[in-house]
Amino acid sequence: MRWVLLVALLAGATDAAEPSALTPPSSRTAVTLPDALALEAAGDDAGALAALESLVRAQPAWELPRLEMARLLLKTGGALEQAEAHLAAALQQAPHNPRAWYLRGLLWEERGDRRQAVQAYERAVQLRASYEEARFRLGTLWLDLGDLLKSELHLRYLARLKPEWVQVRLQLAEVLEKQERPLDAEKELLAARGLQPTSALVLRRLADFYARTGRPRLAEKVRASLEAPPKRRMRELKPSRR
Repeated sequence: MRWVLLVALLAGATDAAEPSALTPPSSRTAVTLPDALALEAAGDDAGALAALESLVRAQPAWELPRLEMARLLLKTGGALEQAEAHLAAALQQAPHNPRAWYLRGLLWEERGDRRQAVQAYERAVQLRASYEEARFRLGTLWLDLGDLLKSELHLRYLARLKPEWVQVRLQLAEVLEKQERPLDAEKELLAARGLQPTSALVLRRLADFYARTGRPRLAEKVRASLEAPPKRRMRELKPSRR
């Protein structure tokens, strides 16, 4: 679970620099938000945290540094109470910020409360229907909680929005198989293989699916392709000058 949340946190950083229409930063602030994020990008998480803390002290009503502070605290395994305090302050300033609700969902997942996490993610997608990371977390959590129809709803949306997202197709295949819809599940697995024909994860999932559905020959064929060494491409010989 920890690596899944780390990926989600890193994905959540992609829209970190979105401008705030509510509380613009002061031009007198010595440290800027891009400066802090640049420190993180360079691998200096401690420096980024210090820079963000400086921004929060200088602009306590500006929600964006608080959001980045909370995300970075979650990413580095920092104090959850401190992350929650920053998120609460950010939501007080910007209650309709979908990213704040997404990060709140990650916080609840870190605490092991999937129900609260679902509520936060649902709020995020209400505010931004195309919030891909929040929908993926919803698809995963609803599957874990046993609500296959809600899981499929969010994963189907993502599959239409980003048909090349292989992890979504693998997750959707699992949901469909649990619904006893093997043909639909196979369709998603084959689509995933078409997108990533050499992926060990995709091929193992497809082979295991064939084995579970009583097609051992197909399972062995897929496993054989998994074990086969990649074909070496011969270098094209240039015409001889002799």
